[in-house]
Amino acid sequence: MRNDDMNRKGRSGFSRREALIGAAAAAGVAMTHSALAKPLADVLSAKKLRAGINPTLPPFGVFNAQNQIDGFDADIAREIARQMKIELEIVQVGSPDRIPFLQADRIDIVLGAITRTVERALVIDYTIPLHTQSVIVLTKESGTAVPIAKPADLNNPQVRLVQVRGTVGIPWIQANAPQAQVTLLDNYPDTFRALQQGRADAMVDVLESVVIPMKNVAGVQWKVLDEVLASTWVGIGVQKGNTTLKDALNVVLFEMHRSGFVGKTWEKWFGVPMKTPIPINPMF
Repeated sequence: MRNDDMNRKGRSGFSRREALIGAAAAAGVAMTHSALAKPLADVLSAKKLRAGINPTLPPFGVFNAQNQIDGFDADIAREIARQMKIELEIVQVGSPDRIPFLQADRIDIVLGAITRTVERALVIDYTIPLHTQSVIVLTKESGTAVPIAKPADLNNPQVRLVQVRGTVGIPWIQANAPQAQVTLLDNYPDTFRALQQGRADAMVDVLESVVIPMKNVAGVQWKVLDEVLASTWVGIGVQKGNTTLKDALNVVLFEMHRSGFVGKTWEKWFGVPMKTPIPINPMF
């Protein structure tokens, strides 16, 4: 098994502290060359909030029948703009360019399942969490080599796992199910085809990444194990140092969580409640 992120670690003799210092310095250089973010006063004066959304990440972002960007993130951005009483401009972004767009002041906020990590926190600021992502085991109700009722059942030489290369499930398997057979494929359609055709028994992945592929595969009774292997926190990204906008967004998001808007919107697009709910905490 190979995981690109794991292979990149440990190749130099630098300590983690030195790496973080270097990353922080690089972030400072990047900010020197980026445009200054619009503070809250400027956003309100312009009466426009520019939200970066990735339309190739369903159901977070999708193109609708009118070829307009829609989805969970779009609904969230529309509600934020409504509560702030300003216009919303949706800007199409992809995973590689979403942070550069933010740094260059081409957008005011960025969505798109932008998981909160230390590395990203060195170059952008995060709001309070908007949603979570949960790492789970996906299998089938029947037709597996051995019964799979709990994650520990995967650590069996008869179990055949199939994974998309470079995804978060691979390190978990290496640590917790080293006896399992593992096949690595390049994309989700091929992975789900292997499960559908009985060439694999299960996979370990982020639930939010597999919801749509599950629905698109007919003739299979899927089973998601109850236990969550790991959870990540996902906020809305704003440009580093833009505290006035971030502070206002935190209050808006808190109200959207407290009113149930985020939860209802999640169920609208994902069809199920959020696997790991966001605790409502007024302290931020």
